[in-house]
Amino acid sequence: MFEINGHTKQLGIIGYPVEHTFSPAMHNFISDTVHNNYVYCAWRVHPDDLRKAVDGIRALGISGVNVTAPHKKEVMKYLDVVTDGAKELGSVNTIVNRGGELWGYNTDADGFCMALKKAGIEINASHILIIGAGGVTRPTVIRLIDNGAAEITVVNRTASKAVSLGEDILRCKNFKVNTDIKNLDFDIVINTTSAGMEPQENVLPTDSIDALSDLSFIGANTAVVDMIYNPDETLFLKKAREAGAKTLNGLGMLVYQGIIAYELFTGVTLPSDMGERIKKEVFGR
Repeated sequence: MFEINGHTKQLGIIGYPVEHTFSPAMHNFISDTVHNNYVYCAWRVHPDDLRKAVDGIRALGISGVNVTAPHKKEVMKYLDVVTDGAKELGSVNTIVNRGGELWGYNTDADGFCMALKKAGIEINASHILIIGAGGVTRPTVIRLIDNGAAEITVVNRTASKAVSLGEDILRCKNFKVNTDIKNLDFDIVINTTSAGMEPQENVLPTDSIDALSDLSFIGANTAVVDMIYNPDETLFLKKAREAGAKTLNGLGMLVYQGIIAYELFTGVTLPSDMGERIKKEVFGR
């Protein structure tokens, strides 16, 4: 790694907890690779201390900070500028310090769409099924709409959450999201739930959805995407692969949202192969 000295600029991530994060390894690899004198750390910030932490970004001259749970919404009220994109998505995951003025962005959903495109999964004109209506689903739906999705269906174990999300998207984007499955002809199927991740390794996200009692609707013409990246292949992806589907885990979303954030932090345009290099050299995948 490069030498840390008096000229080194600071980047980092705040969250609670934050010990699990892979962001320092990824961002420090980027800086080392492109010979950029930045160092990236992780800071555990209790929700009660969030405002003080944001003030600390200004006071210490920290160049940029990523934001993870549970701070992505709350942090917006302490920033000087929240971009229109972040306002629309309803959360901030990237803060850029511009001479003491803190700007809030959201790179999560853009990173997800970039991961799909890099994998050769076409969003434009596609019919998409999303399983789960948690916090990550709303910004994902918005960016899929922006990228030309023809039809989006969202289903959730608690159906009322999907209906509420659909109503919100209709107000926000004037786009009708289906919350009932009318047919099982989908180009892309996306799992946004934790089903498949420890301790639910043997759980399928479809198990709690009556209309998806089996996976026969997944085949060679389907792309199946799981936002989980640990394990590499969830049970859902394994079964989809065995059915002939193209599969993609959540690592690309993590990597590409980080690349977008890094470019915002530093003003550096990264090499086009940086995503693949990170996957191979940082994550060994």
